[in-house]
Amino acid sequence: MSASFPFALAALVLAVPLVAAYLHRRRRVEKRVPSLLLLRVIAGTSRPTRRAWSRPRHLVSLVLVLLALVGLVLALVDLHDEHDRPRDFVVVFDTSASMGASDGSTRLQHGIEAVDTALGALRPGDRVALVTTGAQTLVRVGLTEDHGRVREVLGTLTPEGGSQGAAAALRIADAICRAGEDGSIVLVSDLVGVDIPATSCPVEHIAVGRDGPNAGIVALSVREADALGLSEIHVGLTSTMGRVQEVELTLDVDGAVVDVLSLDLPANGEIEKLHRVPLPPGERVGARITHLREDALVEDDAASVARQAGGRVAVLLVAQTRLSFTAEALRLHPRVDLRVIGPQDALAPEERFDLVVLEADYQAGPLPFAPKLVAFGTTPTRLGALASGKVESPEILRWSYDHPLFRFVDLQNLDITEALVLVPTEEQTSLLDIEAGSLAVTGRFDGRDMVYLAFSPVASDLVLRVAFVNFMANLVEWAAPPPPERDDARQGVLSLTESHLAPPPKHGDAAPRFAAGTLAGAPLWTWLAIAALLALVVEWLLPALVAAVVRLRARASSRRRA
Repeated sequence: MSASFPFALAALVLAVPLVAAYLHRRRRVEKRVPSLLLLRVIAGTSRPTRRAWSRPRHLVSLVLVLLALVGLVLALVDLHDEHDRPRDFVVVFDTSASMGASDGSTRLQHGIEAVDTALGALRPGDRVALVTTGAQTLVRVGLTEDHGRVREVLGTLTPEGGSQGAAAALRIADAICRAGEDGSIVLVSDLVGVDIPATSCPVEHIAVGRDGPNAGIVALSVREADALGLSEIHVGLTSTMGRVQEVELTLDVDGAVVDVLSLDLPANGEIEKLHRVPLPPGERVGARITHLREDALVEDDAASVARQAGGRVAVLLVAQTRLSFTAEALRLHPRVDLRVIGPQDALAPEERFDLVVLEADYQAGPLPFAPKLVAFGTTPTRLGALASGKVESPEILRWSYDHPLFRFVDLQNLDITEALVLVPTEEQTSLLDIEAGSLAVTGRFDGRDMVYLAFSPVASDLVLRVAFVNFMANLVEWAAPPPPERDDARQGVLSLTESHLAPPPKHGDAAPRFAAGTLAGAPLWTWLAIAALLALVVEWLLPALVAAVVRLRARASSRRRA
């Protein structure tokens, strides 16, 4: 209660003269009349009273005026809990890319407007902190009563990044909130991809955004396809457009267009496109979707990826001759450091390789170590493989085209003169199947990844096919050391969750205190003052309204009589 409480209650004394004015009978005025007969007929048998008081002539008006007086008095008193203290609000603002979705204005802008409105309704002494999550999770503003500073920082926010850091941001907010005595967390988010952990402080959610049609790029990568200068660009697209739509996918290198593809986006779902194209020199490969209609999020329509040159690959080839097809294919690869030795050639113990290729059994000592090992028709038992016999002109029934070594490798109708029939162990997987068994297996051997093919390339027409060039390029990529990670490796590539703009149901277990709105969050005296003013307005308008109704009824009655 405020210091004006005694004076406000004293104002209730004004009710006494108000009631007296409504109850007091008007003073009788003497008038001369020619005859009392007419007045006696009107008065009947009743006797005139001499009391100065009567029933109120306008009961409704009296009640409204009294209500207005009570409302104004209570507004002056400003009733509230004596133990009510200033509150702390830790605002966690989601700035992930999905907050850039627009339906006239962006979800981010809707959230900023909601927070701005709520800040205007806070009481003096209420403190606000601001934590953002998106591309980075940062404490932008600590707990402060300077709400203008919070508004200033909100105006600088832009949508970017993902929602993976939302859980960490909420934990940080919980730590800030626990430092106070009456705090709560306010999450401003569309909840797309947001994981809400358990917190000590209650979480109030300001929901922004609604479901909308969208299509975007959710995967983008580039790699060398072979030793002839071709590159493979892999693009993944998602669509929630609600109908099939034809779009164009533009591929570029450092902004220079290299190809344009026509694609049919599904109504709802994902598609992948693997495109092989020669690329000019450049730092980044980009992809852009055009001719989209009703696209709610433009941030995922364009993406780029750093074009990282693969590392050098040290290859050891053990062969009977230095002029084999395998040796020539490896020698032509621009990133291969090739060493060719015979079965009896010794190696220094300190020599290290990324890949060992066996066209003949190595007999000069222990097999040199390399993380990757490939063998063509050598003795299978030396590499942990088992053979049940031999087969002539086998027909390949199935091959693992999704294995890294068999990308763009077509083995259909492959002509093989003779091969071993392999029996995969429990630890091995068959890569090439024939009716009698397997022609290739993969597994772990002596601490390395091993692939064993049951025939020599020269015992087939594989060396005469483009598939052989692709196989050798895949072999180099399989053995290449992974390139170092770059912070800017991918830009504009959103997760599938971010591109699907459908927010889940509203979350939050706290009763709304921060975002209840300017009026809902106003003190009680504001409501009482408004109610008092409304009562006075009604009291002022009611007589005029009643008089107007009486006049209308009188006119209607006159017209009926006429």
